[in-house]
Amino acid sequence: MTDSMTGAASMAQTRAMLDMLEPSDSSAQCIDRLQTLARLKARIAALEVEEIAELEQHRHEEEAARGVPQSKRGHGLAAEIGLARGQSPARGSKHVGVARCLVQDMPKTFNALALGQLDEERVQAVVKEVSWLPPEHRTAVDELIAGQFEGLGPRKLAGKVRAHAERLDQHGAVERNEIAYSERRVTVRPAAYGMAWVTALVSTQQAVGILATLTRDANSVVNSGETADPVDPTGQARSHGQIMADLFVQRVNGHAPAAVPAEVQVVMTDEALFADGDTPAWVTGHGPIPARLAKRWLAMPETEVFLRRVFARPGDHQLVGMESRRRAFPASLRRMVVLRDDTCRTPYCDGRIQDIDHATPYRNGGPTSWQNASGLCAGCNQIKENTGWTHQATPEHLSVITPTGHRYSKDTGPVLEGIPPDKQGPPDEQPLPEVRLATDCYATSTQWTISLRLAA
Repeated sequence: MTDSMTGAASMAQTRAMLDMLEPSDSSAQCIDRLQTLARLKARIAALEVEEIAELEQHRHEEEAARGVPQSKRGHGLAAEIGLARGQSPARGSKHVGVARCLVQDMPKTFNALALGQLDEERVQAVVKEVSWLPPEHRTAVDELIAGQFEGLGPRKLAGKVRAHAERLDQHGAVERNEIAYSERRVTVRPAAYGMAWVTALVSTQQAVGILATLTRDANSVVNSGETADPVDPTGQARSHGQIMADLFVQRVNGHAPAAVPAEVQVVMTDEALFADGDTPAWVTGHGPIPARLAKRWLAMPETEVFLRRVFARPGDHQLVGMESRRRAFPASLRRMVVLRDDTCRTPYCDGRIQDIDHATPYRNGGPTSWQNASGLCAGCNQIKENTGWTHQATPEHLSVITPTGHRYSKDTGPVLEGIPPDKQGPPDEQPLPEVRLATDCYATSTQWTISLRLAA
């Protein structure tokens, strides 16, 4: 039996022992077990760090033996680790950075993790604050913070580490702040119940100023007594936080918060759109919202509405495709792929679709077709080009094969989730023919895609 098989068998036995634990006898025993499990999770995290560090070393040695230039060794490894952990490539990259830093430069912090004195979240906070330092300064910080973790949360611990790091390398800290300022940006990520987070990465003084201004002006509105919601016909009063949010939107867009100039792509069933169907609408790239909320958007007087029927196969509600002889995907096919994949198609990655990719590369004869198309984020599209990576795609399925031969798969879901089982297809006695529209989309008559242009 090989060492790897022996190690896997030992881990399986440990898991089996945990599965056989009897229920706790008291609340005190529950607390004792929670503490033990927390230390056990930290030990497992330390073992993962060691495994990732060893994997990186093996990969570099293997590629050196094959003559791969040093600058190109290890490309795609972070994405492999993310897939193995059931996570995105971005999270895989974070784990590689943490493992490299702990094993090479911060042995005492690593030992604290292995002993359960630190958990994975706090270790990641430490590594993030020293990532810009040279190795000798990381080791110095490691010595300075050793044994000082008791009672500290991630933010407090990160502040302690940052203070040591900036003292050790003041010049580097200034340069790092300048780099950070150059990376300022605004992002949006979906939240539950039809909401979204708008995040602005700006300098600390700007952020503090924005919050102070919004707080001051919201206080003025509250003190004036004019707190009624302008878009609520019942005149419902707004809270202080709601007023701050409305002021933020109004000042960013230059007009009342109800009129936001943007185009939103929404998919709905015909029953939800034209009657009282309860299947949630789906905002492409963001997720489900209640059908009533989508119809409320439609009813806004400042909204321009553009309807297209989305034609999908009966039964599984997947779109049917087209193809092109050109290398670049035509706009109509790109729209279909974005509707189908919603977010990056790579397993476990929820990134925003930025590229429509040929699963089998165009240079290798891969067609510009629905069958060979995948919506990917920019990072996954680049990772796919590394040696040993293969994508095998159909409209219904994507398989990713990594350099170690491991395979990770993801099935394509329906263009609209949440359709009740009894509405999955049209009645057999009323078959609907596939009809090609001017938009190059195919469908049954059960779903519609709606472009809502909310203009000022």
